[in-house]
Amino acid sequence: MSDSAEKNFVLSETATDGINETAADAANEAAADGTADTAQVLPAVSIIVPVYKVPEEYLRKCAESCIGQTLDEIEILLVDDGSPDQCGEICDEYAAKDPRVRVLHKENGGLCSARNAGFAAARGKWIMFVDGDDWIDADMCEQMLGPGEKEDVDLVMCGITREYGHSSQDYKFYLRDYTSGGKVYRGKECKWLQKQLLVYNCNIAVAYSKLIRRRLLEEHHIVHDEVLRQGAEGLEFNIRLFEQIRSALFINRPFYHYLYNENSISSSHSEENHRFVIRCFEKIRQLIETSSNRDKLLPWFDNRLLYVIVTTAISGYFNPDNPAPFSEKKKGYAAYLEQPLVKHALQTDNLRGLSKQRRLVLFLIRHRQFRALDAMGRARKWQKEHL
Repeated sequence: MSDSAEKNFVLSETATDGINETAADAANEAAADGTADTAQVLPAVSIIVPVYKVPEEYLRKCAESCIGQTLDEIEILLVDDGSPDQCGEICDEYAAKDPRVRVLHKENGGLCSARNAGFAAARGKWIMFVDGDDWIDADMCEQMLGPGEKEDVDLVMCGITREYGHSSQDYKFYLRDYTSGGKVYRGKECKWLQKQLLVYNCNIAVAYSKLIRRRLLEEHHIVHDEVLRQGAEGLEFNIRLFEQIRSALFINRPFYHYLYNENSISSSHSEENHRFVIRCFEKIRQLIETSSNRDKLLPWFDNRLLYVIVTTAISGYFNPDNPAPFSEKKKGYAAYLEQPLVKHALQTDNLRGLSKQRRLVLFLIRHRQFRALDAMGRARKWQKEHL
């Protein structure tokens, strides 16, 4: 077992330390002495929902979308990640009403820690991650579980709708739809899927909108890396996941609804988060170097990092909401560009998929045109507010 695998194995064993489970204790005791029926003890799907400072409106919408699934054989693990507000109480409220809901109260450890805690406590044959401010269609579990079991695959993926509050937009996917011909990706085709994780517009490098066979995660000790916290942690998790899957299918229906937050850490300036993202990509690069799919992944690694470099400029350092004076913005971003991983990515000639606007920003970055980048940041903010 590699050092990374050993670390992940320890995480999976200790993820529930310090957790107070407030629901389904009777079911657990019944499972231990064998008095509960199999359907109760072993649900088909475990839905894991990390909860931290989620506005009540969205938390309730998320929880009720999970509870309202047309598939009965589910369990819902609401992981209260030490939220300082009323989130924990709201979760307990749902657990008191529905025995399929279990609440885990734990100290704050971040998104990855909460997902790991839920996974460690899960009993389902399949695992599904849902973020606490998102929601899912009522038939998501049923529509994904059926093909997953029928084709005996490791992974089932589905479409996503981005919700803006006043409007919504379905993500575009370039995978073949199972419902339009029965396409199942097997063997070497899964290595092609792994490469798509690094293609920015492929939209599958996330933990949510997936049904993952629990056995696969356990056998290969695949959990979220809590050291990386939040940044590109979903991409890093998926690189390891797709290294092991041998079969998968995609259903081109947007069962999953992702709530866009323009004030999220990925859409604002945070020195700490910029460091976390680079740390994630450093880990991803290490994983690629030891991957059996190395030769296909490496050419796309720098391409994917270019998107991060561009976003860090426009939505980060040169975001008008960044209160620092221009001199500090310039100094900070110049230092960011000197990091070895960033410098290497800026030398790549693989610009496939980059829009004209991103290519323009990249040109300005390569030529250190910081005043122009500052103007682009202001223009981007105006565009988001008025168009």
